[in-house]
Amino acid sequence: MIKTIVLAGDRNYTTQLETTIKSILYHNRDVKIYILNQDIMPDWFRKPRKIARVLGSDIIDVKLPEQAVFQNWKKQAHISSIAYARYFIPDYIQEDTVLYLDCDLLINDKLDSLFEQDVREHYIAAIRDANGQGFNTGVLLINNEKWRQENLKERLIEQSIITTKEVEEGRFEHFNGDQTIFNQVLQDDWLELGRAYNLQVGHDVVALYNNWQEHLAFNDKPVVIHFTTYRKPWTTLIANRYRDLWWEFHDLEWNQILQHHIGEFEMTSPLDKEFSCLTLTNSQDLEGIEELVTALPDVVFHIAAWTDMGDNLIKLAVYDNVRLHPQIVPPVLEKLKRKVDIYLDIHQGLEVESILKDVCNVGIPILSFSNTQHGMYDQIVFDKENVNLMIEAIKDYASHSRFLKDYNQETFHCLIFTDTQDIEQLDYLAQYLPQVIFDVAAWTDMGPKLYELQNNYQNIRLHPAITSEKLEQLKVRMGLYLDISCGHSTHDIVKSAHEMNKIIFSFDSTQHGSFEQHIYSSKVPERMVEDIENIISGTFQARRPAIMVKDIDQTLDYIIENQSSIIRFGDGEMDLMLGKSIPYQVYDENLASQLKEIISLQSDEKLVIGLPNVFSDRSNFTPAAEAFWKGHLEHHLKDYVELARANWYGTTFVSRPYIDYMDKSQSFSQFEKLKHIWKDEDILIVEGVTSRSGVGNDLFDGASSIKRIICPSQNAFSRIEEIQEAVLQYAENRLILCMLGPTAKILSYNLFKKGYRVLDIGHIDSEYEWMKMGAKTKVKFSHKHTAEHNFDQDIEFIEDETYNNQIVARILE
Repeated sequence: MIKTIVLAGDRNYTTQLETTIKSILYHNRDVKIYILNQDIMPDWFRKPRKIARVLGSDIIDVKLPEQAVFQNWKKQAHISSIAYARYFIPDYIQEDTVLYLDCDLLINDKLDSLFEQDVREHYIAAIRDANGQGFNTGVLLINNEKWRQENLKERLIEQSIITTKEVEEGRFEHFNGDQTIFNQVLQDDWLELGRAYNLQVGHDVVALYNNWQEHLAFNDKPVVIHFTTYRKPWTTLIANRYRDLWWEFHDLEWNQILQHHIGEFEMTSPLDKEFSCLTLTNSQDLEGIEELVTALPDVVFHIAAWTDMGDNLIKLAVYDNVRLHPQIVPPVLEKLKRKVDIYLDIHQGLEVESILKDVCNVGIPILSFSNTQHGMYDQIVFDKENVNLMIEAIKDYASHSRFLKDYNQETFHCLIFTDTQDIEQLDYLAQYLPQVIFDVAAWTDMGPKLYELQNNYQNIRLHPAITSEKLEQLKVRMGLYLDISCGHSTHDIVKSAHEMNKIIFSFDSTQHGSFEQHIYSSKVPERMVEDIENIISGTFQARRPAIMVKDIDQTLDYIIENQSSIIRFGDGEMDLMLGKSIPYQVYDENLASQLKEIISLQSDEKLVIGLPNVFSDRSNFTPAAEAFWKGHLEHHLKDYVELARANWYGTTFVSRPYIDYMDKSQSFSQFEKLKHIWKDEDILIVEGVTSRSGVGNDLFDGASSIKRIICPSQNAFSRIEEIQEAVLQYAENRLILCMLGPTAKILSYNLFKKGYRVLDIGHIDSEYEWMKMGAKTKVKFSHKHTAEHNFDQDIEFIEDETYNNQIVARILE
């Protein structure tokens, strides 16, 4: 059966006519194609007519009058007036059933099923317009006999005159040329066909942004593909469905149509025969793209975006091996993801939705540069300065369908999470570790200081307003977590890094919680740099903390088990060693020198040297104590490292187990351990005149006997020889308890060397009183010294006969 088809066009549309005719003849024999026109040259018809006749078909030139009535009727900008020519089909076409086709479409299959539709009771069979309003007139199966018998042409012309006038007078909105007229005249008197007979892909972008889910969900093979709206394959790069197919038919040679019908040629999608790469981008900056394109002329580079593209991308269209896909729609992107050979993760913007996850799941290799890698998807990562190596890798894969060597040059990543734009020594680290990428993430946007750092250092990557999913990807990728934010809300992130068994580096001034961080002095960042380089080279050995300090119970247990002596150092002793005076002791060079000697001693079973246990875990400190020690270490960690060279230390806090701790539940048992040391012992207390340790409480009630030597509360070191002489006079067979500030350190060491057991336990009385009363903060005592409170002002001593009887010597001013 001969199938009658009508097209309409003019000399400005011959390329589109020719492309449509090629698609018809490629899929169909035995067709008679009428072309309604006014100005197409006869020469144009010769070649397509010759090919058509070989296939049992024909192409007939139908000339319409030059002054046709429709030439002045209104139309849309992207539609020619010749579209109205379909009104006159009954006048020029004698066949009873006629298929009218716009020439901005392709035939994608045999037309037999369309011609088999029964239209005897209707003027036309058509397909609903993509917007759901009425039918689309680009594909009309016409009951030509009914048109003639019922004068449909006259009705269409009459309505066109009326509506055109209304449009000119501004009384008609949303006018759509002859399609509006057809729908006005026929209204519901038409047979609706399935979408396969007029798949209106020109509406794809509109459908995407208006959530027309059914429009883009059509997966059957369409018989007719219609490039509706102004988004035509020949006028725009917009990546609607089947745009590439239109160009394939456009480029099809006439003789290839004949070869197809004798089984010698089949159209094949370029995606099936070209080696190709895909990039989906939200930025017009693609790292190394021109070097890749020019060095790999046999590789096709598909560059897609959900939006329009900027000039940097548009100019790439001049390369024969570049295919741009702006405003891409999901079905087109899905096709590319299935067909391309390599995905290039090379755009400078943020990761584009799930594209990397999708291509990774289907096994497509992903190549990335160190400065463009998004997430962790088994990318092969190249240094951005080494585009040639990526070129080599693509050539390798194109030739062998695999990589013949390991091209991965993955950059080492450090993660920093922050709630502030103040990050300790980040600029220093970025400067001296240019090979390392520093990923800086935050839940919120970031301040100008961080953006300036990113501009100054290419290896700093900011991730503001990060999502939880993206943060998890960064955590998986990181080789090291840097706990160097100066903020306060990163504790949970540090904890999660620890739970992932990641190495964590921190500065003394920035440590959040206690998660086995390796602590470095912020004043000596080069040490952190050195260890990061060691991690990268595989030579890093986890260092023990710069200063190893036992906790309170460990120290007490050790002292009790070994009957050790202890000498304790605190912040005051550090100030004196550095040449500063403190409230109870002016600087003395000799005192400082002896303190430096003692702090460097190795602890053993006989003598334990104590330091503040503040170099690793401070999570149980009260906010005030944490703030104090954090500030102290910011200034003095380097000094501790240089002066305290022993393998381990006891804690200074054996005599201060209460007031500075959030959880105070252990203090009672710790005081009991202390009291056990002097239980049933004869003790000699060496203290300042205001100390009165144990007066008014039961701290020393378990001792067998007590003697006291009373010394100056201030600058006692100036009287140390007299004090020591007095101690030696009364120390025989006694446990010596020293509570005399920095002087106690020198005195205790001298006595230890003479064979005495000495406990340097300053502050113990105040701590014990506070524990007994359940104090939450330091409470001043009116009748004796209060640790670190008011410098002994306004004390009113209470006469205590027992205390007075215990005093065996007074060395006072």
